[in-house]
Amino acid sequence: MKTQRAPINNNPKSMRVFFILGRNPKLSREEILAYMRARNREHKEILFEENLFILETNEGEKFDIQEFGGVLKLGQILCEGEEKELREFMKNNELVPADKFTYGIFGNLDSEILKEKFRKEKKKAILKHGRQRMMMQEGKKLELPNADFYLFFHAVKDKIYFGLATQDYDYHKIKERDMNKPVRREQLAISPRLSKILINLSEAKPRDLLLDPFCGIGGILQEALIKGINVYGIDKDKQATIDAEKNLDWIKEKYAIKNNFKIENLDSRKAPDLQFVAIATETPLGRILRKKPNNNEAKQIIQNFEAYIIPILSKLKNVKKSKAKIAITFPVVNNLHVDTPKIAQKTGLEVVMKPILESREDQFISRDIIVFQ
Repeated sequence: MKTQRAPINNNPKSMRVFFILGRNPKLSREEILAYMRARNREHKEILFEENLFILETNEGEKFDIQEFGGVLKLGQILCEGEEKELREFMKNNELVPADKFTYGIFGNLDSEILKEKFRKEKKKAILKHGRQRMMMQEGKKLELPNADFYLFFHAVKDKIYFGLATQDYDYHKIKERDMNKPVRREQLAISPRLSKILINLSEAKPRDLLLDPFCGIGGILQEALIKGINVYGIDKDKQATIDAEKNLDWIKEKYAIKNNFKIENLDSRKAPDLQFVAIATETPLGRILRKKPNNNEAKQIIQNFEAYIIPILSKLKNVKKSKAKIAITFPVVNNLHVDTPKIAQKTGLEVVMKPILESREDQFISRDIIVFQ
C-alpha cells in the first residue's frame, strides 16, 4: 500500500502514530508519555480526545503494542489535512490491502466516504459495528467491532486524520499466561494490564533494576522480566516470596528470559540500598473487606494506611536513584482518598503524576495511581 503523505510541520523525518486507548484513557495517555520519556524518544502530543491519542515522533520509530497495558490498537497516520486532501490521498492510494474484508472505524467521521471508495474499487467491504462493549472509566461504553481491519478516521475542526491499525493487543496470550502460572492468588492479584502500566509509569526500561517492595507472588515482576528489566522483589509474607520465585522461574523458562531476578522475605522498611532505577508496586490495603464499610470505617482505613505508608516511602526514597520514579497505588475507600500532598510533604518526595483513579462501578474499594520522584 502506498503511503504518500505531506511532511509534518515541515519535518520530513517525522511521523504520527495513533493509539486506541483502553478503559482508563487518562491513565493510558500517561503510560505512553512515560514510556517515550524513559527511552529519550522525541515526541509531541497532537491529539487526546476520549480514547483517541495521536503522538508525533521520529520517522521509523518502532512500537510493540504488547509493551503497553492500556492500548487496544495502534497504527500510523497515513494522511492528514482538509477533506480535499483526504480525497486526493484516497484517489491515489489503496486504503486496505485486500479485496474482500470487514472493517471497523474509530473516530467521529461518517463512513460514507470510505464506502464510496470501496464501491469504486469493487471491493467487497462490510462495515462492522461494535458487538462487544468495554466499560470506560467514566461510565461510557466503548464499542469494539470484530473486523479484519480497523481504520482511524477522525476530524478535529477542519483537519482530518486517517490511518490503518497495524497492531492489536493480544488479550488471549496474556490471559493464558496469567491463568497458567504455577501460583495464583485470585483476591490479591494485580492484573497484567495494570502491572504493565505501573512499570511504564515508573519509566523502567530494559536492563534497568526495578524494585517491587510489596511483590506478593510476583505479578509486576513477571511483566517486568518479560520487558527485559532486571527485578528485585521483597515481601514480608514468606509464603508469597516462595510462590513468587516459582512464578518467576516458570516465566524465565517459558520465555527463555536472560535478565535476572531476586526475591527476599523482608519488611519494606528494610529494603536494601541498591539505588534502584525504578520502583513499581501495588500497596497492600490490609485485611480483605467482605462488605462495604461505613464512612467512619472508611476514614479510619485511609488514616491507618497513611500512617503505614509514610515511613515506607521515606525508606524507598533513600534506596533509589535521585531521579528514579515510584509508581504506586493508594487505596480509595467509599470515594475517600489518601492525602497525597501530605504524603509528599512528610516523605520529601515530589508528585510527578497526580492521582489518577482506577475504578469500576461495582467496587467500593478502588485505587489511585500516583508517581513520585
